[in-house]
Amino acid sequence: MPPLEYIYPAVLVASLIQSLFGVGVLLLGTPWMLMLGMDFTATLQLLLPISLTISLFQLKGCHQHVDQSILREIIFFCLPAIGVALWMSTRWSPPLEIIVAIIVLTFSLQDRLDFIRRSLRQLLKFQRSYIVIMGLVHGASNLGGSMLTALAFGKGLDRHISRATVVAGYTLFAIIQLAVLTLAGDNWQVSKATGVGLMLTGAITFWLTENYLFPKFDSQRYRTGLELLLITTGIILLSKALMN
Repeated sequence: MPPLEYIYPAVLVASLIQSLFGVGVLLLGTPWMLMLGMDFTATLQLLLPISLTISLFQLKGCHQHVDQSILREIIFFCLPAIGVALWMSTRWSPPLEIIVAIIVLTFSLQDRLDFIRRSLRQLLKFQRSYIVIMGLVHGASNLGGSMLTALAFGKGLDRHISRATVVAGYTLFAIIQLAVLTLAGDNWQVSKATGVGLMLTGAITFWLTENYLFPKFDSQRYRTGLELLLITTGIILLSKALMN
């Protein structure tokens, strides 16, 4: 377990990002914790309760904006893939950082390059296949949140619909992951005191962000923020892959 003085700042930043965009604690926290020396299972045990806490608070206030068609496809096509891939990843975790980085960086450039925008529109015609792959990636690496964000970004959803849909999907991701970890029977490596303290940090960060920061984001600022999040995520994942 890394020193708490490293964990708390990382969780604080990731919680701020998730409070704004619906993803962050798993998406950014996973590569950060792995770089600090934690193994994949311990990282999940540390981050999933924090992510789920924030997502449930968010969902309470935005559930009416969820895109129901995307959510149905997540339930039927993504969640089973997450369960299978996560069960397998407790034995072997494949190096998917470069693949995910390329995907999210490509989506981030669609507002800048017309040929990428046209290509992504063709890709999203195979949305169910994309969602299955997203589930496999998330179960194996915890990085499917970036693909979910990229999907919302690629479809050009309104900021309220985008965040609500990502939050709903991310909530389901965390629930299925926690269920699989429980069934796998791995020893819990995170102490209750540490877990509760980090969940409280996430909850307070969400409350402050929801009340003082998110209202200042209009649709254009939100979309620009999503673009920067995707670019930052891609760079972090490429850096991690090159360090291994």
